[in-house]
Amino acid sequence: MRGHGSVTELPQAAAADHLCWVHDDDDDAAFGSAVRAFLAGGLDRGERLLCVGERAISALDGAEGRLGDVDGLRAAGVLETMTVAEAYAATGALAVDRQRAFYAAATQRARADGYRGLRVVAEVTELAADPGTVDELVRWEHAADEFIASGSGMSAMCAYRGDLAAATLGDALAAHPTTHAPDHLSPWRLFFDEHGLALAGSVDTFTADRLAALLAGTPTGERAVLDLGDLEFVDVAGCRVLAGWAASLRARGVSLEIRGASRLMQRVWHVLGLDELAPVAFTGARG
Repeated sequence: MRGHGSVTELPQAAAADHLCWVHDDDDDAAFGSAVRAFLAGGLDRGERLLCVGERAISALDGAEGRLGDVDGLRAAGVLETMTVAEAYAATGALAVDRQRAFYAAATQRARADGYRGLRVVAEVTELAADPGTVDELVRWEHAADEFIASGSGMSAMCAYRGDLAAATLGDALAAHPTTHAPDHLSPWRLFFDEHGLALAGSVDTFTADRLAALLAGTPTGERAVLDLGDLEFVDVAGCRVLAGWAASLRARGVSLEIRGASRLMQRVWHVLGLDELAPVAFTGARG
């Protein structure tokens, strides 16, 4: 399974990193250090670097240490910079399909040019603060994780300012396997792995609607797999959300396998009659 969880420092760079980094507006030094370290990890791996957003770009000024000569990297085409408008709204309003095509093309160009992949830092607070784009942004974060996990060659650190609404930050954090933020903002995360989806952390009544919204936008084939091996807790509301999603999949002819669910959750599922609403195949029971 991909690395996941809450971190205080950047983990070692890997091929399918998708990190959500919540930063304080008044701590430029810490944020700048995180931006440079994340990009330096890609440099070590032989990846092209893309830095999006004025706040992230400004973190490159006077860069020292592993990232080295920023101007030289730019001149050589190793490092590219873009505004949020250039990367996310160059062809119109933010839309998941267009954004996927944009990053797919950028990653393919990087590989065609001899790089191992594309490593992105994107500071997208301005999109998250806009009521007209925030919902599509969260949908894109979920779709981006599927693209990253698929072996595309892209990895990303998505940065958000910490003074955004707690609900907005929670929605964004939930769509990333790895997070740097206070745990209470999103106690669970839904992310893609090589076999399908994975849900980790704790889901309760207060966050179940967030889970329902993310699941509703999840792409699937003829068969879906959801790994609950690292799910620490789920209450009745969470079980009902999962059952509702399973029922919607079944209506589209998609079967669902739930792996690693606790025996307690399976008992609750049966007691509530959810197996009649949404028959699923439970495999690899634990506990």
